[in-house]
Amino acid sequence: MIVTAELKRIVLNIGDVVVATEPAILETVLGSCVSVCLWDGRLKIGGMNHFMLPRMLDTMKSSTCCGPESMEKLLTALIGSGSRLGDVRAKIFGGGRVVSSLEHGIDVGLENVAVARSMLADYGIPIVGECTGLDLGRKVVFYSATGKVFVKSLHKHQEQFH
Repeated sequence: MIVTAELKRIVLNIGDVVVATEPAILETVLGSCVSVCLWDGRLKIGGMNHFMLPRMLDTMKSSTCCGPESMEKLLTALIGSGSRLGDVRAKIFGGGRVVSSLEHGIDVGLENVAVARSMLADYGIPIVGECTGLDLGRKVVFYSATGKVFVKSLHKHQEQFH
């Protein structure tokens, strides 16, 4: 009989940023929000964020609910854990067209994805997987030790590994 240790499971909510230096399962549920999973194949560690807005509103103070702040915190935490940018790969999830802002001509999900892509490009981090857009929500499960991500559509019966 093979016995395996139970992995720590961490659920991310809006504004959360987590870097797991020990094997863990990081998971979240997304609509128009975006999560970026960063994985360092050399150290076998990973991190994940969950942000809601592409930029801060005038009434907000600094917040990891916004793309730039969330991405910066995720990158800083991963580098602080010993990662080198050249060893890091990214996967982007979410950005669905599920919020009423579409009525006003604003696609928050699309803008969130654009922020993630732009910041990853600025840091020279390649995007090796993506499941974004469409009119659906997603459950995202990231295995920090392997870099594998399981995505389940919340509106259709689709499941994918990335």
